[in-house]
Amino acid sequence: MDEKLIKKAVKGNFNAYSILVNELKSDGYKLAYTILKNEQDSIDAYLQAVEKGLKNIKNLKEVKYFKTWFLKIVINEAKNIISKNSKVIYLEDVKDLKEDKEINRENKIDLEKSLQSIDPQTREMIKMKYYMGYKLEEIAQILDLSIGTVKGKMYTALKNMRKELSDSENRG
Repeated sequence: MDEKLIKKAVKGNFNAYSILVNELKSDGYKLAYTILKNEQDSIDAYLQAVEKGLKNIKNLKEVKYFKTWFLKIVINEAKNIISKNSKVIYLEDVKDLKEDKEINRENKIDLEKSLQSIDPQTREMIKMKYYMGYKLEEIAQILDLSIGTVKGKMYTALKNMRKELSDSENRG
């Protein structure tokens, strides 16, 4: 990201801020969607993050962390929406499932069930890594955790998921 543009935004330049958040629109929406599983709520989370970010841009201490800072706001806004709605849809849309072959559908359902059995923060990490392509270091920054914590939690969760999926495959 352009550090000069970020510095302008921190000083109150609305156009600079608009350009920056527009560059992060896709990442912000995808991140919100991994949490909310709802298109409209994800758009709302991103837009609320844009608004909150605009109000708090002056609090950004390090310009090089603008992306991380903004994506943390997106995560918090998505969590706020969950709290307000008190509902989250975990499975993919039914029409998406119908398009897949029977075996793939069963595998996706098993995978989603397995994902739901782990704690929400670790589930978020896994989705950020494998669905959105974030590096472990980026995940650690966004979630404000040490890289060791991220690695450890993901390793344990993935190991447990593999075992659970293997066991369910052997039973079926």
